[in-house]
Amino acid sequence: MPVPPTTSTTLLKDLGADAQSPRWAELVARYRPALLSFLAAKFPTLADAADDLVQETFLALAKRLPDYRHAPDEKGHFRSYLAGILRFKAADEIRRRLREEDALAGAAERASAAADPTEEELREWRHAAYEVALEQYLSDPSVQERTKQVFLRVALGGERPEAVAAAYGIDRNAVDQIRARATRKLRALAEELAR
Repeated sequence: MPVPPTTSTTLLKDLGADAQSPRWAELVARYRPALLSFLAAKFPTLADAADDLVQETFLALAKRLPDYRHAPDEKGHFRSYLAGILRFKAADEIRRRLREEDALAGAAERASAAADPTEEELREWRHAAYEVALEQYLSDPSVQERTKQVFLRVALGGERPEAVAAAYGIDRNAVDQIRARATRKLRALAEELAR
């Protein structure tokens, strides 16, 4: 996996001020390899759509950048923000494919597949359900934004709980509790979706 790029605050400001800036090529060149690598690791079943999903991520970013404030100590790293957009795009694609498959499959085929799914199909279904559950959790307005960010940084970003606790001015135990509660909620959502 490529080394995560560093973020230039000046670059982000320039792009936020001018959606037609020639510096977009610089941002794309800097982050595209990392986004493709992230997608391959987290969503291997979407390999055929990787280029399109990364392109959609940059298009979504172009709309959000004018309001984006780069504050890594408060909101996490820019690369995590960008990966979050990509994660939503991937979840949308998974849902689209599931809808498409459902529309194409006849009632008899669905009944037959449901009666005796392969282990691989079950694993893919659980993975897709988890990704959709994650999107639902992250878009849930009843969950505080700080809670979501702490969970993302520790559970998905792989950051050390002590570092995340220090970044948010909370103790290590609070980080562990946030991760445990979010994990339980995600598991319940995913199990409900996978039924």
